[in-house]
Amino acid sequence: SRHCTLLPSSRIGSSRVGMERADYLPPERLRELATAIDPAIRLEPDAEQVLQDVADDFVENVAAFACQLASHRGSRTLETQDVQLALEKLWDIRLPGIGESSAELRLIQRRPQAHSDAYKQRMQLVRKSQSKV
Repeated sequence: SRHCTLLPSSRIGSSRVGMERADYLPPERLRELATAIDPAIRLEPDAEQVLQDVADDFVENVAAFACQLASHRGSRTLETQDVQLALEKLWDIRLPGIGESSAELRLIQRRPQAHSDAYKQRMQLVRKSQSKV
Protein backbone atom coordinates (compact mmCIF):
# COMPACT_ATOMS: atom_id res chain seq x y z
CA SER A 1 0.00 0.00 0.00
CA ARG A 2 1.30 3.40 -0.95
CA HIS A 3 1.49 6.51 1.17
CA CYS A 4 -0.47 9.61 0.11
CA THR A 5 0.52 13.20 0.73
CA LEU A 6 -1.65 16.27 0.36
CA LEU A 7 -0.86 18.98 -2.15
CA PRO A 8 -0.27 22.31 -0.40
CA SER A 9 -2.81 23.90 -2.74
CA SER A 10 -5.55 21.44 -1.77
CA ARG A 11 -8.71 23.29 -0.70
CA ILE A 12 -10.07 20.36 1.30
CA GLY A 13 -8.53 19.10 4.51
CA SER A 14 -5.03 19.35 5.87
CA SER A 15 -2.31 16.89 6.66
CA ARG A 16 -2.16 16.10 10.40
CA VAL A 17 0.07 13.61 12.14
CA GLY A 18 -0.43 11.98 15.53
CA MET A 19 -4.02 13.12 16.08
CA GLU A 20 -6.19 11.87 18.89
CA ARG A 21 -9.86 11.11 18.43
CA ALA A 22 -12.07 14.21 18.22
CA ASP A 23 -9.28 16.45 16.95
CA TYR A 24 -11.02 17.01 13.62
CA LEU A 25 -13.85 18.79 15.40
CA PRO A 26 -12.60 20.13 18.74
CA PRO A 27 -15.23 20.68 21.46
CA GLU A 28 -14.84 24.46 21.26
CA ARG A 29 -15.51 24.47 17.50
CA LEU A 30 -18.49 22.14 17.93
CA ARG A 31 -20.03 24.45 20.52
CA GLU A 32 -19.33 27.43 18.25
CA LEU A 33 -21.16 25.71 15.37
CA ALA A 34 -24.09 24.77 17.61
CA THR A 35 -24.50 28.30 19.01
CA ALA A 36 -24.33 29.74 15.49
CA ILE A 37 -27.47 27.71 14.76
CA ASP A 38 -29.17 28.40 18.09
CA PRO A 39 -27.50 30.66 20.67
CA ALA A 40 -29.47 29.03 23.50
CA ILE A 41 -28.48 25.45 22.62
CA ARG A 42 -26.60 23.32 25.13
CA LEU A 43 -24.90 20.09 24.08
CA GLU A 44 -24.82 17.16 26.47
CA PRO A 45 -21.33 15.66 26.81
CA ASP A 46 -22.50 12.34 25.29
CA ALA A 47 -24.06 14.11 22.29
CA GLU A 48 -20.88 16.17 21.88
CA GLN A 49 -18.78 12.99 21.87
CA VAL A 50 -21.07 11.30 19.33
CA LEU A 51 -20.82 14.30 17.00
CA GLN A 52 -17.04 14.34 17.36
CA ASP A 53 -16.84 10.61 16.62
CA VAL A 54 -19.07 10.98 13.55
CA ALA A 55 -16.91 13.88 12.30
CA ASP A 56 -13.72 11.87 12.88
CA ASP A 57 -15.11 8.81 11.10
CA PHE A 58 -16.29 10.95 8.19
CA VAL A 59 -12.90 12.61 7.69
CA GLU A 60 -10.97 9.36 8.12
CA ASN A 61 -13.21 7.41 5.71
CA VAL A 62 -13.15 10.10 3.02
CA ALA A 63 -9.37 10.55 3.35
CA ALA A 64 -8.69 6.80 3.22
CA PHE A 65 -10.89 6.30 0.15
CA ALA A 66 -9.39 9.38 -1.55
CA CYS A 67 -5.90 7.95 -0.95
CA GLN A 68 -7.02 4.68 -2.53
CA LEU A 69 -8.27 6.63 -5.55
CA ALA A 70 -4.97 8.50 -5.84
CA SER A 71 -3.08 5.22 -5.63
CA HIS A 72 -5.38 3.67 -8.24
CA ARG A 73 -4.49 6.40 -10.72
CA GLY A 74 -0.81 5.78 -9.99
CA SER A 75 -0.11 8.83 -7.86
CA ARG A 76 1.44 9.20 -4.43
CA THR A 77 -0.14 12.65 -4.07
CA LEU A 78 -3.70 13.22 -2.90
CA GLU A 79 -5.35 15.82 -5.09
CA THR A 80 -8.60 17.73 -4.81
CA GLN A 81 -10.15 15.54 -7.51
CA ASP A 82 -9.53 12.44 -5.35
CA VAL A 83 -11.28 13.99 -2.36
CA GLN A 84 -14.18 15.23 -4.51
CA LEU A 85 -14.62 11.82 -6.11
CA ALA A 86 -14.51 10.12 -2.69
CA LEU A 87 -17.16 12.52 -1.34
CA GLU A 88 -19.35 11.89 -4.38
CA LYS A 89 -18.98 8.14 -4.34
CA LEU A 90 -19.32 7.57 -0.58
CA TRP A 91 -21.75 10.30 0.45
CA ASP A 92 -23.26 11.74 -2.73
CA ILE A 93 -21.76 15.12 -1.78
CA ARG A 94 -20.77 17.59 -4.48
CA LEU A 95 -18.92 20.68 -3.30
CA PRO A 96 -19.50 23.72 -5.52
CA GLY A 97 -16.28 25.24 -6.81
CA ILE A 98 -14.18 22.18 -5.99
CA GLY A 99 -12.93 20.15 -8.93
CA GLU A 100 -15.52 21.53 -11.35
CA SER A 101 -12.89 22.15 -14.01
CA SER A 102 -11.81 18.51 -13.96
CA ALA A 103 -13.36 16.69 -16.89
CA GLU A 104 -12.69 13.33 -15.23
CA LEU A 105 -15.11 14.15 -12.40
CA ARG A 106 -18.53 12.97 -13.41
CA LEU A 107 -21.72 12.19 -11.62
CA ILE A 108 -21.40 8.84 -9.95
CA GLN A 109 -24.21 6.78 -8.57
CA ARG A 110 -23.93 6.26 -4.87
CA ARG A 111 -23.58 2.63 -3.93
CA PRO A 112 -25.47 1.31 -0.93
CA GLN A 113 -23.23 1.65 2.12
CA ALA A 114 -23.11 -1.02 4.80
CA HIS A 115 -22.87 0.70 8.17
CA SER A 116 -20.50 -0.56 10.84
CA ASP A 117 -21.75 -1.62 14.26
CA ALA A 118 -19.96 1.37 15.83
CA TYR A 119 -21.79 3.73 13.46
CA LYS A 120 -25.14 2.12 14.27
CA GLN A 121 -24.46 2.46 18.02
CA ARG A 122 -23.54 6.13 17.63
CA MET A 123 -26.67 6.79 15.61
CA GLN A 124 -28.77 5.14 18.32
CA LEU A 125 -27.18 7.49 20.87
CA VAL A 126 -27.95 10.47 18.63
CA ARG A 127 -31.57 9.39 18.22
CA LYS A 128 -31.84 8.77 21.96
CA SER A 129 -30.47 12.23 22.79
CA GLN A 130 -32.83 13.79 20.22
CA SER A 131 -35.84 12.05 21.74
CA LYS A 132 -35.02 13.63 25.14
CA VAL A 133 -35.37 17.11 23.66
